[in-house]
Amino acid sequence: MAHETVLTIFIIIAAAAIVLQAFSMFGLYLSMRRIQGVVTDLRADASRHIEPLAQSLAEIVGNSRDPLRSIATDLADVARVLRQRTGSVDQVMDDLLDRFRLQVIRVDQTITDVLEKVDRTTTAVQRNIIAPVSEASALVKGVQAGLDFFFSRRRQNYTSDVPQDEQMFI
Repeated sequence: MAHETVLTIFIIIAAAAIVLQAFSMFGLYLSMRRIQGVVTDLRADASRHIEPLAQSLAEIVGNSRDPLRSIATDLADVARVLRQRTGSVDQVMDDLLDRFRLQVIRVDQTITDVLEKVDRTTTAVQRNIIAPVSEASALVKGVQAGLDFFFSRRRQNYTSDVPQDEQMFI
């Protein structure tokens, strides 16, 4: 019997635990229903606030479609014009560079021609003027030296009266 009594006590304890567990589950159920009601109220409240905002945003997007299309079209036109202008500027720059190169070539040719003419003129002046003048000058100096030799007296050797020691001093 002692064994049956212990078994009965354990069954009573188990039954009491199951009843307590059922009450706690029922309490959880009631809490969940209350929380569900609060969440539903919050959701309804949020919908009331968000719905006008969503409508406003929809209106703004709807109203801005046409201006945005217009802006996009204008930007595309601006980009096309810029590409055309850039092409024109490139052509003008290429033309200017070609003209500049031609002018540099012309200036180089002109300077080369001037230098060649100066060189030819210098050579002609040296050959036709300076060389004969130098020859004439040399001829005059030679004749003068010859005439001086024939018409001059013999040079006298002048000895200085300075004693030999003083000459050595220098």
